[in-house]
Amino acid sequence: MDEVVFQRFVEGDDTAFTFIYNKYVNLLLQYGRSLGFEKEVLKDAIQDVFVKLYLNRKNLSEVRNLKFYLFRSLKNNLLDMLKASVDTCNIDDYQSKFSIKWNVLNDLIAEEDKKEIEGKLNKLLNSLTSRQREIVYLRFIHELDYEEIASLMNMTIQSSRKAVSRAIGKMRKLKVAFLFAIMG
Repeated sequence: MDEVVFQRFVEGDDTAFTFIYNKYVNLLLQYGRSLGFEKEVLKDAIQDVFVKLYLNRKNLSEVRNLKFYLFRSLKNNLLDMLKASVDTCNIDDYQSKFSIKWNVLNDLIAEEDKKEIEGKLNKLLNSLTSRQREIVYLRFIHELDYEEIASLMNMTIQSSRKAVSRAIGKMRKLKVAFLFAIMG
């Protein structure tokens, strides 16, 4: 479905652009918040992403995965904004802020169980490095493939596979798995 809508957008269909915007704006906001950026900064960065997307639509026929393209565009835009706002900045500093909010559980679990499960999930996720949390988020929440993760995280494909594997291994060592956390 995304491919068809995106193709219509590239061909000049403004309704398709509206559909793409409505589908992805909140996902981009979530991703940016997980990277540690403030909502107002994110709104500007996301607006820039969509303006550039709209203005450059004729040159985007090579895009194979729209979600990945938008995530990468947002991350690059945020890094550019960060560089511009600080004279000297270590790009890796932003990664220490990466966190995953498990608000999806609100609809799935009774309120009394929610805090216990969130605690177990936070313990599980906090056992990972910031970079591992981001990779797990991209792989399992947004279902990006290893090649896309490698590109987004500036690493090799093999390194992205290894990082996912290490993160899962680390979580297994704690003998805390997501399903067991839910089951209690």
